[in-house]
Amino acid sequence: MLDQAEVDRINRGGGLDTPLPRLFWEFELDLGDDSERIMERIREVVREIVEQEEDAWPEDEYWKVTLPNWLTSFMPELSKDEADHLLAITPREEWNKLPWTFGSWLEAMYERGWRWWGYETFGGKAKLVLQVTSIPPRLEAFKQILLAAGAKILSDHLN
Repeated sequence: MLDQAEVDRINRGGGLDTPLPRLFWEFELDLGDDSERIMERIREVVREIVEQEEDAWPEDEYWKVTLPNWLTSFMPELSKDEADHLLAITPREEWNKLPWTFGSWLEAMYERGWRWWGYETFGGKAKLVLQVTSIPPRLEAFKQILLAAGAKILSDHLN
């Protein structure tokens, strides 16, 4: 079900002026010299994700043509065999260093476990807050949006 309040928070832009949710994840970001463009990129992708109804989640092809190239090209297209091979040759404790495939990332966005809350910028830096709605939230997948948009993650933690 579409959460119109979440869509409104995305469309509003910044907005950490409302009380923070009880359980949230906070990111400190370095946006460099183009902070407005990077935040708009992030919001563009998150908006597209949250505007989709769970019971009518689009097929992968929809996402491939709808999402911006700067994001889709950030994640390699691997066949199942290629992905399985990478998992087989990589020690389990290093799986978090493997690249996200587009299909895996989409699955994580469908089961995200977080809602957009807001952000504030100061110079080339930003604080971004996501409400945690289920455990575990799919934050590693969300980080792919940040990195592909051009943000550098300085820190992130649960509050």
